Amino acid sequence: MTIKQLEQQLEIPRATIRFYEKENLISPERLDNSYREYSDDDVATLKKIIILRRIGFSVSDIKKVLDEECSLQVLLEENITALENQIKELEGAISVSRIMQERNESILTLDENMYWTEIDEMEKSGLRFKDILNDVVEFEKGVILNEFNLADNEGKPLYNLKESILRALGLCLLLGLMWYILEGKDRSFGIFLQGFFWPFISILFCSILGLPVYFIGKKNPKLAEKIKKIGTAIALIITVGILILAIIVSQN
Repeated sequence: MTIKQLEQQLEIPRATIRFYEKENLISPERLDNSYREYSDDDVATLKKIIILRRIGFSVSDIKKVLDEECSLQVLLEENITALENQIKELEGAISVSRIMQERNESILTLDENMYWTEIDEMEKSGLRFKDILNDVVEFEKGVILNEFNLADNEGKPLYNLKESILRALGLCLLLGLMWYILEGKDRSFGIFLQGFFWPFISILFCSILGLPVYFIGKKNPKLAEKIKKIGTAIALIITVGILILAIIVSQN
């Protein structure tokens, strides 16, 4: 079966099929003409993937099940717990939304102090609301991916989690080795560790500076882009300066 026949049969876009292939969830046979040939087993696996995605499974969890690293029953229990927590969050959000609707609120009449107190009291009574800390987590994750060039211009990951970690680890090992070599006579394992952990210190520094740039970008994207370019230039100058200093020290 060709990919065109497959997308017509399952009524899903070709990009979705390609994505699951990229994540190594399905591996169709390649013919001599480089076209992919999807077997009945591939179709069955793809249907299972879509079913699990539609009930809330992550791609990484599906991969664990297919690779038999974890049983379906264990992940089903975790999925049910996660969905129940989401329902609790929705209950709180729905309650406040209905109250606002019944009061015919507008953004001008919305009493932030009153709702702040009401939401706090509802949380104490057991209702849950969306955790806004996830917004910061997503932003910080994007910063880290961008620092290692693991995300595209829209902030979408270019690689899966495992591949991203391996690439980041490889980069840190390379920098640690370079740092070790440049030290010359004073080489030691401690020197290697300095070079290995330096990228993480750099990422943390960039993440802290990146937060205000992110919020500036919401109101003034051009200014944020200029600040980002200046920050990148400064970071590059500092990096080159440290390397030059290391070379001079190693030669003395």
